[in-house]
Amino acid sequence: MSAEPEWTERADKRGLDPLGMQNAGVSLYQTLLPGISNVTLRIRYFAYFCWVSDAYARNGASNEFAAWRTWVRRAEALFALVSSYHGGESGVGGVEWADRRLALEELEIDFAQAASNDPKVTRYLRQSLGVFGGAYYSQMVEVGLFVEGEHGIQRASNGLGRSAAAAFREAIGQDVETMLVDSIKSAKVTPDVLDELLPILPSAIPEGSNELAIYEQLLLKPAGVEGTVGDLSRSSSLKLVLESARAMECRPDPMSVRWHLFSTRTFDHPALDRQRVRWEAYHCHDIMQIAAAALLEWAIELMGEQDAGLTVAEIRGAVWQRLGSHDGVDDPWSEFQGRIDPREHDYREGWSRLTGRRGIAEQKSWDAVLMLAALFERVAHDSALSETMHLELRGAGNARSIVTELKWFADRAAETVRDLIAAYVVERLVMRHSWVAMQKLRRQKDYTFLFEVRDGRLLRRNGYAPVATTPRLNPAIQFLVDVGLIDDNGITERARELLGEAA
Repeated sequence: MSAEPEWTERADKRGLDPLGMQNAGVSLYQTLLPGISNVTLRIRYFAYFCWVSDAYARNGASNEFAAWRTWVRRAEALFALVSSYHGGESGVGGVEWADRRLALEELEIDFAQAASNDPKVTRYLRQSLGVFGGAYYSQMVEVGLFVEGEHGIQRASNGLGRSAAAAFREAIGQDVETMLVDSIKSAKVTPDVLDELLPILPSAIPEGSNELAIYEQLLLKPAGVEGTVGDLSRSSSLKLVLESARAMECRPDPMSVRWHLFSTRTFDHPALDRQRVRWEAYHCHDIMQIAAAALLEWAIELMGEQDAGLTVAEIRGAVWQRLGSHDGVDDPWSEFQGRIDPREHDYREGWSRLTGRRGIAEQKSWDAVLMLAALFERVAHDSALSETMHLELRGAGNARSIVTELKWFADRAAETVRDLIAAYVVERLVMRHSWVAMQKLRRQKDYTFLFEVRDGRLLRRNGYAPVATTPRLNPAIQFLVDVGLIDDNGITERARELLGEAA
């Protein structure tokens, strides 16, 4: 069976964003952690790739892009072999191939074919420019480490990029660098050399080194160091991660950071507090799209109850009728929402139920209604949050976000709860999914419809479970671990000093 995508045929896919509502949140989190993506998994790749570029220039560089690509791919394959040989290194591209290759126990490993782009051989990675091109290059451009040079060949920037290359060279030492260059040139390596290359490991950044200082500058922008808007945003977000780790006294996971920033009302430092509100706005939007997706899931479940499906009117009627078992459904939405205390509502438990596998969609639907009401009331009571949302999440054209949904509910707040929710499910969710799926079919040739229309009736085609977005926090936390600022007990002493200076 081939795992390659069939670009020439219509793909039949579920689609992770059937309402097209995640885009606003994705756009926001991209500005919260610029220079880090969900696939930039280890920070030492930054300096390693700068060194790879500099070493290419120092060792008879060719102007042919194919020669540069071969150099990059060999450097990556070797990095994977070293990481696999020494073990315990996560987030390294090609390490699965390296594990299999080392299991052969060869006296000399020739990885020239594996580092080629020949589709007929077993390659360490299929991407043409490996993890460099597929994950790291765009982010290294964002932080000022790389630029595109002549002949389309990417190169380390003259300032920070060359400094990072020099710092990596200094950190590993001349003898190790010589072995590294020789191994890349020949595309051959022995176990003894792999043993000697231990200093290049992602986790082997020397304490007190210039390399470590460059990473700290990239991540935290110490006082007195100029930075772009993106630099300052990334720095503020990472300091918030450190503050979260300090409060929790452990290495946090992404969701615990999100919930900590959502529930912490203020930070003493004004810049951090402004950034915290931006994270709160992002998290509110993600909660909203989860709740909306849960109601769509319910509508699709209703369609599946009848072999012939349901008409739009029947879906509206079924939602209206089944909401009748809950208290307050015949009250105006404005009164219903106003009775909810947005500070006491258990958002985390509601999130857990909506995204969990237990329970049926109808059981989760009321959780979704309560979540929407609590979120909207939260925004109504917090002018800073409201202003940030309207600035960061405003929609244009057909885009949807928590801001557009807030307005829709506000415009119809006099309607009863079940009238409003029944209308919302049909007008804003069922019809919205139909439009989004049609756009994907037209533009991408992806068939992501969760229901089909036959003779005016909507038939369930596929189920759907709400999916949260992933705002780059996992690699951000790993970066902070890599540079020795977070450990299993929270933040390190050096992190405390850095945070003290920042405050």
